[in-house]
Amino acid sequence: MKYVFNIFAIFFFIGAGYAIWQDLTNVYTASVPLGKLWYSNNPGSLQFAEAIVSRYIDPCSLIIALDCSPFLWHPLVSTVLNWPAALVLFGLCLIFYWLSRSQERPPGRKGRARVLKRHGEK
Repeated sequence: MKYVFNIFAIFFFIGAGYAIWQDLTNVYTASVPLGKLWYSNNPGSLQFAEAIVSRYIDPCSLIIALDCSPFLWHPLVSTVLNWPAALVLFGLCLIFYWLSRSQERPPGRKGRARVLKRHGEK
């Protein structure tokens, strides 16, 4: 699992670098929002993601007995899509990097015993 989180961290780091490059080359705005960057690169996947989240992931559309309006995509995800892309992608990179580091096992008794054997007695 550690390697999967590392791959995601690298992927989001490259995305953050691309977003920073877009910010530096764009003369009209200071920073490109995540939704605009996503739509400019692949509009079909953005619309597909909205349909999947609204229909199959949002609990209000899954469970009719809740009798509530869908809340996951429009107030929550659309707010994040309006944030600067570089900050969101870099934040995701840090989260996945932290998750990959937390997957490492601390050295057990054998690891500490080996260290003591290497240093020897004074």
